[in-house]
Formats: sequence, C-alpha cells, structure tokens
Amino acid sequence: MSIPTNYIVATAGHIDHGKSTLIEALSGTNPDRLPEEQSRGMTIDLGFAHILLNDSEEPEKNYSLGLIDVPGHADFVKNMVAGAGSVDVAIFVIAADDGWMPQSEEHLHVLTYLNVRNAVVALTKSDSVDDIEFSSEMVSESLKGSVFENAPIVPVCALIGEGIEELRKALIQEIKKVSPPPDIQKPRLYVDRVFSPKGVGTVITGTMTGGRFTKGQKVIIQPHSSETTIRAIQNHQNEVSESLPGMRTALNIPDVEIRKGKSRSGVKRGDTITIEKIGSPSRRIHVLVERIQRESKAEQIKHAQRIRFHHCSSNISGKLLFFDNIELEPGQKAIAEIRLDKPAYTHAGDRFVLRDWSKRFTIAGGTILDPTPPRRSYRSQKQQEFLETRSSSTNCAKSFLQSLITRDQYLLASEILTQSCFSKANIDEALEQTDSINSGPWIFEKKWWLNLIEVATKRIDTIHNKHPELPGIDINMLRSFMKKHLPDPKLFEILVETLENGKYIRSGTIIRRKDHSPRLPDKLQLAGNQIRDALNLNPLEPPNPKELVQNEDDSSALKFLLETGEAIQLDDKAILLSSHFEDSVEKVKRFITSNGPSTAADIRKILGTTRRIVIPFLEQLDKEGITRREGDLRSLN
Repeated sequence: MSIPTNYIVATAGHIDHGKSTLIEALSGTNPDRLPEEQSRGMTIDLGFAHILLNDSEEPEKNYSLGLIDVPGHADFVKNMVAGAGSVDVAIFVIAADDGWMPQSEEHLHVLTYLNVRNAVVALTKSDSVDDIEFSSEMVSESLKGSVFENAPIVPVCALIGEGIEELRKALIQEIKKVSPPPDIQKPRLYVDRVFSPKGVGTVITGTMTGGRFTKGQKVIIQPHSSETTIRAIQNHQNEVSESLPGMRTALNIPDVEIRKGKSRSGVKRGDTITIEKIGSPSRRIHVLVERIQRESKAEQIKHAQRIRFHHCSSNISGKLLFFDNIELEPGQKAIAEIRLDKPAYTHAGDRFVLRDWSKRFTIAGGTILDPTPPRRSYRSQKQQEFLETRSSSTNCAKSFLQSLITRDQYLLASEILTQSCFSKANIDEALEQTDSINSGPWIFEKKWWLNLIEVATKRIDTIHNKHPELPGIDINMLRSFMKKHLPDPKLFEILVETLENGKYIRSGTIIRRKDHSPRLPDKLQLAGNQIRDALNLNPLEPPNPKELVQNEDDSSALKFLLETGEAIQLDDKAILLSSHFEDSVEKVKRFITSNGPSTAADIRKILGTTRRIVIPFLEQLDKEGITRREGDLRSLN
C-alpha cells in the first residue's frame, strides 16, 4: 500500500443535525470527548477522529483523513472557526427533517471566507422524511449562488449506516479535486487543543501546514517567541518520527506549561508552533476584507468598528479601519487595517474570519495582505499601491513579489520567504517574471537600481572631466556622495561591485573609468613640460624640488607627475623621472651581477651622479626589494 496523502475534513451545520453521529458512523470514534458534551448531547468544543479511505477507481491511492467535528450551536461558533481554519473538504451536515437553518447559513459564510471550495452535503436523518428528493431540492435551493451550489448531496441515516458508503465515495471524489497540502518548508501548527496527561507533560494538537516537524527539533511558540523542543510526535494516537503537511498532529513539549489567565508564559489554544526566522507577530495587519453576496445579520460594516478577528485557532479582539472610510455592504470588498488588542502571528495569503464584537454572528472574512506593515501611516500612497497590487491576485507569487519590490525597492532574498504562503520554488519562478535585478543575496527594483548606478557613474565621470589629472575618485568620497541616495549603507559595496563588472575599475582606494588615463589640464601643460625639461636636462643630477616649484601651477603639475608615476620622489631633495630611474636600476643590476656586492661609492661612479642622489636612490632599491644592504655593501635579492 502506498503512503496515504493527508487531508483535513471538517463537519459544518446546525446544532442537532447529526454531525457527531455521522463522524462516529464514518470512523467508529465518538468525537464528543468532554463529559458535558456527552451529557448535553451537543458538541461544545472541537472533536477529532480519523478515517483511512481507499480509492476503488485508483487502488494505488489512499487518503488519511483527519475528521474535525465542529460545534453547531451559535454560542460555540468561535470553536467552529478554529476547527475550519485549515480544512481541505467540508461535510455539510443538514438534517432532512429540519432543512436549512440559521447555523447552516453561518457555517456556509465561515467556510466561504476561509476559502474552502469543496464539500459533500450529508442529508442526515433521511429515514425521518417521506420525500427525500424534496428535502434534497430544498437544500440545493439554499446553496444556490454559493461556492457549494454544485456539491453532491448524499442522503444518510447514520444510526443504521444507510448511505455511509455512498458518502465515503462522494468524499473521495471531492478530495481528488483538492491539491495535496504543499510542503513550502515553513512549518506551522495552529494549536487547537492543549492538555497535560499525567506523567507525560504538556501535549498540544493541531493541523500541520506548510512544512514538517521532527522528533527532537527545536521550535518556537508564537506570538510570544518562546523556544521549546519536541519530545514526541503522534498522528491519530500513533507515534511517528515526523509530522507532514495536512496531518493532524500531537506534539509532546513537556518543558512548557499550559498558559492560563493573563500569564504570558506557556502555551494555549490559539498559539502557533513554528521555527526560527519564519515571520513575526504584529498587532497591525493589512488585509483585504470581503463580504459574500448573501443575507447577513450585519447590514453594514462601518469604519473603526470593533470586531473579533479569527485566524486559524486564534480569536483576538480589535478594530477595523477602512482606507477609504467606507461602509462595506454585502458583495463588496475593501482594503483595511486591523488593529488588534494582542499580537497575531500571520502570513501573507492566510485567510481569516471577522465576527461582531458581541460574538453573535459572522460579518466578513478575507485575506492577509501584509502581516507586518511598515511603521508609517497606513494610508500612505506607497503602502496603498502596494496593497492594491497584492490584493489584485492574492494567490499569485508574482503579484506578491512585485508588490514588495515596488514598495521597498530593495530587499534580501531570504526575507521574502519568511512570511508568505509561497515556497522558494514559487518565489524563484516569480523572480524570473518580475522587473528586478538579483545581486548576491539582494533583490532590487530594476528602475531604482539602474538610477543609482547612473548617479554613481555621473559622479565619477564629473570628477574625470573636472580633474583629468586625478587617477579617479576616492572610494570614501564616492561613499559620502551616495549616502543620501542609498537607504542602507550595506548597498554601497554591492553598487561598487556592479560598477566593476561594467566600465569601471577599483585600484586600492581609487575607482575610475577603465578607459580613463590621467592627463594634465590645458592650463597646466606649460608647467608640466617645463618640469619634464628640467628633469631631463641632467637626469641623475636633477634640480632640487624647491627649484622646480615656483608657483601654484608648478605645484599642481609636479603633484600630477608623481601621482601618475611619471616621476618618482626619492626624498625631499631628489626627484627623478621614472624612465631615468628605471634605466639606472638596470645599470646597477648589471654592475652588481658582474662585480659582486658593491659600495655606494662604486654605484655612484658607474651612474655618474652625486651622493645627494645615490644614497636615497639605493634606499629606494632596498625598499622595493631589488637590493639588500650588508654593512657598506649592496647585493641583489
């Protein structure tokens, strides 16, 4: 048998329509785990069960289904939202004798807002009506215009097992329409249950999404960023070495207590188990709010309205702020900021549900656009453009990436992955389609980066034009000039490397255009030629530097000759043209080679110069490693 693919299936429907009984008939497990639930005959909190289904049409395929039984009573809808937070397929339970009821409608809203698109309608208590076809027609009518209007309707009587096999078959067909939960290497487990069995320590349960955990792995509990280690992992009471995407998972984290009351330590329902460097919590979230085109108890949603924010298993109070101060009607959508009373840990692309402040009914839902918006006015033009781009296609990696690049202009490639629902492969593919430039770990908006390069090159070219005598511009001078254009100093080195890959070259602390050759400006040509003539007149008995410099032009011209290497200064009393210096070096090499170690007097004679020149000349040869001094003698290295 092949390894089964993990999916999550949740019930939905009105109280006392037979959800728990149906789960027990499908799985053999009673999901009502609490004594109060069993005594009252209604589900108060989430219940869980498991079933393994084999596909008769494709025997090589089988499916491991985690079944979540959610409460149907209005008072417990918040628990229903928690259970539906990571659902692949829903079993919409409607009693044939009651038909469509208020909680049926609200659960439909919740599932729609959470982007559940596949469902099977279980028409329970089918033995209680004479005309089951009429009941089916009434349900179909109630589902018209919804995402489930074409969902298969299967009459069942869970108490006697009638229709259960047909329900299993219909469930398989809907599951086959859903893509398997992806591994995007960003594991998250939303804690929906916390308990502490005697002698075991703290155990948490939830549904894996986005990645996997392994036994012994260090993990982070968000939103409080506390660290712990997984001692053991179970899937439907079976111990496993790792948890996979879509898998109902129990983690044993014995060194963490159950958080109670207002305590900030420990773990509780609504927390998220994840790993380091995968996003961060925030009390401000930018979202796309949507209202479906169906009747609702909330006629309008107003700007600055207090709400309950339901995200996976978390439930946080807050305030809804529309960007345009509008009142949102059914069938409308709008960009908004949610300001939460406590931090929430979310990713871009996550779905959420909004309920009214009094917790009476569901009012809207939507998609997270920016889980950690920048610390600037939420109505800033740049941020609005960013959100509009992202909201135009919430499930598109290209749109997600382009919005970031356009707003921020530069970003680290590693940071793109931290708080989105896209894999590295998704992002890499999107990068090829965006107008961006990759440079090492950085990604730049193309137009912005090319403009920076243009600013830097214009500055270098300006220095070349104004001061052709200079070899280039000092790197630190260029750094200071670009400071006002570069928001991050780390980008300067990337900029210089980019220039070096083009028409520019860096030599030591100087950067210049590759085709630039220093030359004297026209006004200094006369002074330069006079100095050259003076140094050529008697090459090894040149004038004293003070004799060469009579004015400012002479000083500038001599400085140019020295900086460009046309002349070499031996000391404060001796300057030679480099060509004469090199000729003299060759004479010394030949002499010592022929005659062995030589004194300064010997070398002075063969060069035909004076002690004023020969002593600093030989010291320069020592410095350059051409000769070495041993007492009064010089030898070649």
